[in-house]
Amino acid sequence: MLKVENKNAADYIQASKARITQYETELEKFKNMIPFDQMTVEDLNHAFPETMLDKEKHPYWPHKPIADL
Repeated sequence: MLKVENKNAADYIQASKARITQYETELEKFKNMIPFDQMTVEDLNHAFPETMLDKEKHPYWPHKPIADL
């Protein structure tokens, strides 16, 4: 039983280290980004592609389905 617990703990530690490296790369992205108060809309769309409006799919304002707002 102790062997199983040690294996579970080692797996958890390994997964945690992987998450930490992922979070550190995301943090570097935010550190190297232009400050939000100095961004243009194009800069925002480049940094966060999910904010880009799809004017072909939704040609009328608000350019997104109401359920997504």
